[in-house]
Amino acid sequence: MRFLVYLSFALWCFSAFGANSKSEVLDDRVLTELAQSSSWLDLLHYHQIGIISPNESQIDDAEFFLSPQGMIDPKEELKATLQAFQTPYDGDDVNQASQCRYPARFNWLKDQHLDLNLIEPNCPEFQDWFGKLNGESIYLVFPAAYLNSPSSMYGHTLLRIKKKGSNSPLLDYAVNYAANADPNDNQLVFSYKGLTGGYPGVVSVTPYYEKVKEYNFLESRDIWEYKLDLTQQEVNQFIRHVWEVRNTYMEYYFFSENCSYQLLAMLDASSDRLNTTKNFNYWAIPADTVRELKNAGIIEDVSYRPSVVAQMSHMLDALSDEQIDEVKVLVLNEQLSLEGLSDFTELEQAQILEVAYQYSRYLSAREKSKLKYLNSRSIKLLSLRSKYDTTSVFSPILPPEIRDDEGHKTQRLGVTLGETEGDQFALLEYRPSYHDLLDAKGGYLEGAELSMFSGILRVSEEDSLRVEEISFINIRSLVAANPLVTPKSWQVNASLVRDFVIDDALVFRLKGGAGVTHQVSNNLFSVLVNGSASTSRHYENTYQQKYKIQLGPQLQWLYSGDAHRFMASYEFLDDIDHHDKSLEIGKIEWSYLMDVDWQIRAKLEQQKQDDLKQNTVQLSLLHYF
Repeated sequence: MRFLVYLSFALWCFSAFGANSKSEVLDDRVLTELAQSSSWLDLLHYHQIGIISPNESQIDDAEFFLSPQGMIDPKEELKATLQAFQTPYDGDDVNQASQCRYPARFNWLKDQHLDLNLIEPNCPEFQDWFGKLNGESIYLVFPAAYLNSPSSMYGHTLLRIKKKGSNSPLLDYAVNYAANADPNDNQLVFSYKGLTGGYPGVVSVTPYYEKVKEYNFLESRDIWEYKLDLTQQEVNQFIRHVWEVRNTYMEYYFFSENCSYQLLAMLDASSDRLNTTKNFNYWAIPADTVRELKNAGIIEDVSYRPSVVAQMSHMLDALSDEQIDEVKVLVLNEQLSLEGLSDFTELEQAQILEVAYQYSRYLSAREKSKLKYLNSRSIKLLSLRSKYDTTSVFSPILPPEIRDDEGHKTQRLGVTLGETEGDQFALLEYRPSYHDLLDAKGGYLEGAELSMFSGILRVSEEDSLRVEEISFINIRSLVAANPLVTPKSWQVNASLVRDFVIDDALVFRLKGGAGVTHQVSNNLFSVLVNGSASTSRHYENTYQQKYKIQLGPQLQWLYSGDAHRFMASYEFLDDIDHHDKSLEIGKIEWSYLMDVDWQIRAKLEQQKQDDLKQNTVQLSLLHYF
């Protein structure tokens, strides 16, 4: 009898405890509310962007989730997380406890005051790492566009965690998100995989000076830094979340789930008041993500770090031709000779040595295999420069008047009225991104042009409606040479276009070229050698084959004013199979900036092949948004 009483009492206690536990932990209403809160969804990276955007986590690593359904069901992941946080860890390494793996989740749940018995173990690895970063504030870092890398054509963003009490940014840590690409992939494979999510995107934490060296020095990219207005609690939560995602991966897409977008998602996970990813539905361009943070009101102040090439160009403006010649002697001769320095004043000598030091470092990064002596030469030149009393021999380089995030918007819609040989027409153009040579130059690289997947529709009396052009990719990089550096100018274009030689039939054309560009004041003069390959079944009647291949020179002039821009070009393309069918193209174009987001343009163009000639006049109104 006594045994039955004890047994009944035990069962009652167990039942009562189980009921209370179930009510506190598994109450469905509370769980549903928490699981659908924006903060919990942000911690799991439940965001939607792109043409196909399923309602699931963008983290593609199953190891990130505690529940087997966590990738597609935030409520199941919340249940598993709460259970793990209330279960004592019995493994050998406490650093593998769920609370140590997910400190941002733990901190957020603790702040919800759920009256649960959440176990908080000591996590030595996380605490050591957290203490090493010692974050006080966060800066968004925006290296300018770099056209020689497909993943950085639109620029790049990363985050810098400023250490408490430190005034040396180079000693801080950088948080970067990038594609973990196969180094053996060529640019074509790299571009294809980047467009289709073929690479895992990973979060890395590295010393900031390494990133400055990579972007500012090796790639010669200006860097903008934006201090974010975050509380200490938000900074700490951001660092906790970085710890959570640093060993996981997400499929990387150049246009959508890229460096800039995922950094915004990590900031959203750090603060209940941020929802910066909401306005990016199909693609995320770095400059636009900076604008989004500005619109959110969390950018405090901005600083500028010019690239090595920008610094050298600024210094060269102050040097005479004789000084520049001496710089070349000091750097390019294998045996160092200082005899020529005696021909200059002490100030001029200091200027020469300073430029020579920068020039030797620049060449060392690019031509190690050719000029192996440059590392030691740089050290020697720096030592020689330090012996001069003059500390500042050049005026400070001023930041651009218009920052990269203050230029025109990246999308463009255009309406054009025109006439070709008496045939009047109208064009409707849409360009998703980004910039061309006649756009307002403020905030963009001078001489750079980049657009993808733009299109033009045409309406005329002869053709009611037709596709005039579809441009898959269009890049031009006309970087001006200076007395020390002569970068290659180049261009590439892949499009469906109309060819007037075969009655305006639609053809696929791949075109590219390379050459040099020189700058005189506000004028860029370019000389290029172009190659063009076009294919269409309509070529058979004229060429007895379905393609034509052309080769020839192009001369181009571009004037860049604050409001007005002019461009004139002449191109000669010789058909390598039919030399009697050479093509000449002449263009004169003008643009006028009416407002930061409005522009008008005019164009005169003549195309001539054999006895065929086509003259076109156009007037356009463009809106940027």
